Amino acid sequence: MIFVLLVATCVSVNAQTRELQRYQFVKFSWGCSTPSAYPSAKLNRIVKRTMKREQVSGFGTWGDRAFAFDLNGDHRPEYFVPLDCGGTGNCYWGVYALNPARELGLINGQYLYVHRLNGRWPNVITYGHVTAMEGSLTTYRFNNAHYVQRSRYPINNGVSYLEIQRTTGIKMPAFLERAKPACQSLEN
Repeated sequence: MIFVLLVATCVSVNAQTRELQRYQFVKFSWGCSTPSAYPSAKLNRIVKRTMKREQVSGFGTWGDRAFAFDLNGDHRPEYFVPLDCGGTGNCYWGVYALNPARELGLINGQYLYVHRLNGRWPNVITYGHVTAMEGSLTTYRFNNAHYVQRSRYPINNGVSYLEIQRTTGIKMPAFLERAKPACQSLEN
């Protein structure tokens, strides 16, 4: 049974990897979001509504900065707003559009990988830490006007067996390793 799941996961990851590696991805994190990129007058009401609904408050709460990126090629940016972040760098992000102001979904991760897809909404991929040696890639697909979680894959960071996730995991796909850093804080 475990072998079947592992093979199915590898086949699914390989198919998704082949599909996505033709795009140029941009990688960003909380450090790339800035207050100057946040159009506060237009987004405040909807961000506050999301934070209230999700009960986001206390230490690690943001909602006052953004990373702007045109996802669908309409020459208008969408906004990735970190709402709540933990001590390991993982954040819950709200994805928003303007004109009209609306929430496009909630996603989770430390690193977010995006690309532009003219006339359509592309998948958004996130990497989140589970432990220092374990992580997971989560793919969010645009469905019915919102981003929803589609799949999640365990990632090994140099270990053969992932104790917390109880599986072997896969290596970070090369096309994500090649993603262009969106800001200087990611250029190492």
